[in-house]
Amino acid sequence: MSNHESSHLSDPSTSLRRTLGLYAVLTISVGAMIGSGIFVLPGLAFKIAGPSVILAFFLAGLVVLPAAISQSEMATAMPEAGGTYLYIDRAMGPLMGTIAGFGVWFSLVFKASFALVGLSAYLEFFVEHPERPLAAVLAILLVALNLRGLHQTAKLQSILVTIVLALLAAFIIFGMPNTQPERFEPFLSEGLQGLFSATAVVFVSYIGVTKVASVAEEVKRPGRNIPLSILTSVGIALVLYPAVVAVMVGVTPAAELAGTETPILTAAAQFLGTYGQYIVAGVAVLALLSMANAGVIASARYPFAMARNSLAPPFLAKIGKKSGAPVAGITVTGIALILLVLFVPLIELAKLASAFQLLVFALVNLALIAFRESHLDWYKPEFRSPFYPAPQVFGIVASLLLLTQMGIVPLVGAIVLVFAGVGWYRVFGKSRAVKESAARDALRLRENARLVQNSRDAVTTGGRKHVLVLIRRPTRPSRQQTLFRLALRLTDADGGRIHVINFDARTRGMIPTEADLARAEELGITVTTQQYTDEDRRGMVHLFVEREGVDLFIADLPQDVRATRHVTRDLRWLRENLVCDSVFLRNRSVEDIDRIAILGTGGPYDPVKIGIADHIARYEDASVRFVHVTPVDAPPALAESIHEYHEQLGEILTVPWDDRVRPADDLVKTLTRFSRGANLVILGAPSHRFHVVTDLADRIAESLDCPVLLVHTPTLERPGLLTRGIQWLIN
Repeated sequence: MSNHESSHLSDPSTSLRRTLGLYAVLTISVGAMIGSGIFVLPGLAFKIAGPSVILAFFLAGLVVLPAAISQSEMATAMPEAGGTYLYIDRAMGPLMGTIAGFGVWFSLVFKASFALVGLSAYLEFFVEHPERPLAAVLAILLVALNLRGLHQTAKLQSILVTIVLALLAAFIIFGMPNTQPERFEPFLSEGLQGLFSATAVVFVSYIGVTKVASVAEEVKRPGRNIPLSILTSVGIALVLYPAVVAVMVGVTPAAELAGTETPILTAAAQFLGTYGQYIVAGVAVLALLSMANAGVIASARYPFAMARNSLAPPFLAKIGKKSGAPVAGITVTGIALILLVLFVPLIELAKLASAFQLLVFALVNLALIAFRESHLDWYKPEFRSPFYPAPQVFGIVASLLLLTQMGIVPLVGAIVLVFAGVGWYRVFGKSRAVKESAARDALRLRENARLVQNSRDAVTTGGRKHVLVLIRRPTRPSRQQTLFRLALRLTDADGGRIHVINFDARTRGMIPTEADLARAEELGITVTTQQYTDEDRRGMVHLFVEREGVDLFIADLPQDVRATRHVTRDLRWLRENLVCDSVFLRNRSVEDIDRIAILGTGGPYDPVKIGIADHIARYEDASVRFVHVTPVDAPPALAESIHEYHEQLGEILTVPWDDRVRPADDLVKTLTRFSRGANLVILGAPSHRFHVVTDLADRIAESLDCPVLLVHTPTLERPGLLTRGIQWLIN
């Protein structure tokens, strides 16, 4: 089982039963497509594109195909309920998963509602009736049927789809001989703009093709049946849709076909007679009913999956004991369905659903790329996309280009849905969701690789060429000796320089000692000292660093620093303005060292911390320990990736090393516990607006009973705009 597969797979109260075979899955997929797209939209699309509407249906299928291939692969790696939402969530994190879950759920409910209202136009052929109330009654019946369980629903779905496919095949066979070639000319009567606009309009016809993945947890032999059903469905639609539309165009006068809401019925009147029209109208009713039913089946699984991942209220994750169906998810979906068919003009909402689905399909392709490029151990699909990544890149580009053909209203509506998803996540889901994802893993791997290379450079470069030691007033002589001896440990032998700036007049001539000078001479390090008054301390240091090319600044950070305003002010200013790395010594003086603990890894200070630790450890013949604490709810994969990162860093070090990676609620307490036995602790010191170091760094240092080096570097590489955007989306 993958690290991402939660305990819900073994929990009978939130696990679904595998009852669906290949044909049942295939009919769910086909049934989710064949409906309003072919029975209602061709007339509208013909008015936009003319005879090239035939090609528009085919092009729309080509845009869908990469997402179908990507979804087939991901479904075999994660055969769980949730489909598109699940894959995007695990690929790019809970924020993008929430947006996808919202968007797909809305688009499916919109399409199901559109199908139910579309029934009215065809039922009108049989008997006059009030359109909206009848659609609401049909919605209630479908919800009640789904509440009994998917196995019973799937049987009905299989029967409906079989009848629809058989009669559509008959429509093509009997209709083709009656087509008139002149009705197809000129083929591009409205030009390429008309063709692409019609392609965007009819895209909604393919929305349901990948929705079978949302019931993946209920499919027998998912590694075989899911990709077979999805790709077979696309193949059927790519042949069936253009063929049916070709018959409509070939047998129907253009004036009658353009704009009609019952195009297949209008075409049947040309060659099938009255009885044939009854049959076709009946088929249309069955097809629209089938699509609405498939929409309820698939859409109800999205709130179920989101609740199971803590992105929706937990009651939506409950399973009916007898039916095995997500009862709460079906009920919520049913309520939305009834409200929509009663009160909302759905033709525009269908366009909004289509526009958002284009974005979702682009994200599906992007999700597969994230999984592939992350090289996750648990991602082992039984089916793999051929010719990767060409289909995915084509799918992303084509979906976004087609989106531009939808018009301003669908675009604005899609943006509103995106913001709704973001708002829901920020308010409800962010504090509850597990934020690990394939994209986050990929960024972590990329960042770790950069940090490893920078750490390697820091270690192989050796000691610092020019180190500046600041002696402020007042500083005990023993502390001054500690600062100088720390500089000795960090300065490059054979040519390095140490410069001491002393602002404490009481210690004139005491630092460095004769023994320290002798040790420096033995190492080949040049030592110079300067005595200054208290005036303009920070200006003098800043000027010296820039003029002399200092690459490391060392200063004492007393424990009472928060109560010593002038010290805080000066050291904070120096940290922010010096162009070199800084080391602040906190707590006890440094004496004999046999183990150095580096607290927290995977951040921008790693190269500086590791370079300093390795150089001191070599000087003292000591070892290094990496200590890292993860959240208690973090997946095991996070700890594994951190340990692998430590192993990469360990290969760089020239001294023995080990690591401790532990989950914990109390970060400070756990870091302190695993730092015991260390004679020196090294900790990153991020900038703080009011203090020399952050409150967290200060609390960690206070909790430790050993010397602490707080390191800071001004040369942090700021991520690019694209990287920062991706980090915001996946966090």
